Amino acid sequence: MAYSDFGPPRRSRRRRNIVILIVLAVVVGVLVLAVRYRTERRESIDYLTLAEEVATQHGDMAEQLGTLFQGLGREDRPTLELRLETLATDARDAADQLDDQIVSRPIGEVAGLMSVAANAWADGIETLGSAIIAILDAEPDDESGDETLREAFELIRLGDRAYERAVGAVAELDAELVPSPMPDVTYTEGQYEPLYNHVLVADRLRRQGGLAELVDVALSAITVPAPVSEDGAGIWSIPASDSLALEVTISNTGNVIVEGVSVLVTLQRVASSEEFAPLGRLIPSIEPGKSEILLFEELAAEPGEVYSITATATVEGGPDETDDNTFNLVFERNAE
Repeated sequence: MAYSDFGPPRRSRRRRNIVILIVLAVVVGVLVLAVRYRTERRESIDYLTLAEEVATQHGDMAEQLGTLFQGLGREDRPTLELRLETLATDARDAADQLDDQIVSRPIGEVAGLMSVAANAWADGIETLGSAIIAILDAEPDDESGDETLREAFELIRLGDRAYERAVGAVAELDAELVPSPMPDVTYTEGQYEPLYNHVLVADRLRRQGGLAELVDVALSAITVPAPVSEDGAGIWSIPASDSLALEVTISNTGNVIVEGVSVLVTLQRVASSEEFAPLGRLIPSIEPGKSEILLFEELAAEPGEVYSITATATVEGGPDETDDNTFNLVFERNAE
């Protein structure tokens, strides 16, 4: 029996194909691992770069918060509220940036600890703002804000502890993954440590009467044209004109933003039962120290007659009356 000398045996071809497949698998595996390594290395560096930036931001915020506690009572309430709101917003934005960043396997522990730190700091500062306002606005025997203040400080302390552990975990990483050293950050230790006492801070806040919420508006007004003389009996003379208007200025003399300011103008002929429809306007809000000017035109006051005009400003949910929120004028329009 004769056998062909051409081509390897079928079993040898199968073995060779298997070897080729194994070699290809190894090569592909090595390439995948290399790509994964480079990707994880890049993602790790990117995350740690952001973490260092966030930590630096919190170092600055810790300084700002410490100086805020030191200076309680030296600034007005709107400024205090704005500083707290800004700190809370910045802290929350920093935490969100970290949570949105891709976390690679080598820095999983660091990322977890940084997330706890950043979110605890953000929660603590947000809670702190609520606690301070609650204490300032509380009744004398209401101490519920004190407990909220204690919770705020505990959250901030939790952030400090988590960050300390994160810095330790960074020190254990491959040095090639760490673009720069993590800064030292703490809110509740160092020179400001004595200020993080919720009992002492609450007592200081209660003694700051000027920081208690004050809702107040003042109103002033003048006719257009303006009165020129008074007859001794309290009746003012207004020059002849084609039309008559009342210019009303409403000023926020309190220390918080007032919302829903209603301005009502009424005109009444003296010694007459004739009624005029009141004129009303609504101002959505006025910031402390700011004013709004309204013009009520075409007032139906006839020349030669005596009228009383009244303008009143009220705040939704505020005091019904104050000593400076009403204007009244008794006048007579000249015919010529």
